[in-house]
Amino acid sequence: MSNYILMLNPQSRDFTEENKIEGFNTLSVVLLTQNASSPLYQPPHNVMSSIPQKISREIIVVHYKLSNTLVGNEEQSELTRDANNRIRHIRTEGEFASAVKRGVEQSHGQFILIMDADQPYSEEVIPELISELIQNPNSIIVVSRFVEGAQAQSMPIAHNALRKGARVIAKYGLKVKNVEDPMSTCFAFSRHIVKDIIFEGKGKDALLELLVKINNNRDITVKEIPIKQKETTTTRKVNFSRVLNYSQAVWDLYRYGRTSKRLNESDIAQQKKHRSILFLSKAGRFFTVGASGLLVNYAASFLMTALIPNIWYIYATLFGIILSITSNFLLNKIWTFEDRDFSPKHFIRQYSLFMVLCTLGAVIQLSLVYLFVEYSHIQYAVSLVMAVAVASLSNFLLNKKITFGEKIWE
Repeated sequence: MSNYILMLNPQSRDFTEENKIEGFNTLSVVLLTQNASSPLYQPPHNVMSSIPQKISREIIVVHYKLSNTLVGNEEQSELTRDANNRIRHIRTEGEFASAVKRGVEQSHGQFILIMDADQPYSEEVIPELISELIQNPNSIIVVSRFVEGAQAQSMPIAHNALRKGARVIAKYGLKVKNVEDPMSTCFAFSRHIVKDIIFEGKGKDALLELLVKINNNRDITVKEIPIKQKETTTTRKVNFSRVLNYSQAVWDLYRYGRTSKRLNESDIAQQKKHRSILFLSKAGRFFTVGASGLLVNYAASFLMTALIPNIWYIYATLFGIILSITSNFLLNKIWTFEDRDFSPKHFIRQYSLFMVLCTLGAVIQLSLVYLFVEYSHIQYAVSLVMAVAVASLSNFLLNKKITFGEKIWE
């Protein structure tokens, strides 16, 4: 199967803490098992019963690493469904990661929980994962063997040594430093986190591939919760094939990181260029609006004295100033910063801030003219130009940041 971009639900969107899993916000549980009949420790009906009743859910059981005679031509087909159409069984070839990919492709939920169903997790794990995912929808929630409170199965010394070595390689070789257990086979995430990731699904380490490919996304965090496993007499052996698979996965992800870094550097350069152009464009618009304000000020003041002959010229000038500030505000809101929110509360707040900052700009201009002329002995004409330039730039930057809530350099 070719590379697959995980953009599987057109309704994907960002989530906040107010979101709940209801309607199309279904929880999709992908259970992975190497058994052709039923998972060893996490049968789907038990998993179903451990999910809170108020949550809409589906369970996809992916039977992987099966022989060709078992899979046959049914690799892409569903084998069985339960009566409520909420449990599906799928067969596929390949290792754990390809089974994860297959399960996610077949899922519909906005929240996805991946679990190795052949591991003896306790019943509390699933509710805890769901709770953490709802509270942290922009995070990958990992059930970890290496955080405080973890209760994992005891393993042979050789197994633990290889596991620690794999963690060191992931941490320092692949720069995955934000998680203690990057080889976990139980984790959960929101669909929008992976919607643009090309997930290849090779080998055993699905979580490691996911962590590497979201490593540069600062909006996504990783939260680990301690594993709680039941002690059993059955333990999986670490064979030579597993070591080779991990080594191949690390090498592929290392090459991906190198290529991605070069692409990111190019993207960053383009973004900087775009931000520079956007900044200069908005600055040009702001100063153009300022120039139009001078014309509005003069025209309004002159018309007031012409239409009302007995009016005091100070009143006419004040009227012109207020009208020019208002026209400047409206033009900057609509044209310069393209803000279309005219709700009363938002509009009044922005207009008040704009008035205050314009007043501050005038104070800055007067203060600088006084300092340049009186203390630096610079000619008035030069001092005025310098003061207007500084005051205008500060006025633009302050309004950009405070009044219209934009970042300075964009």
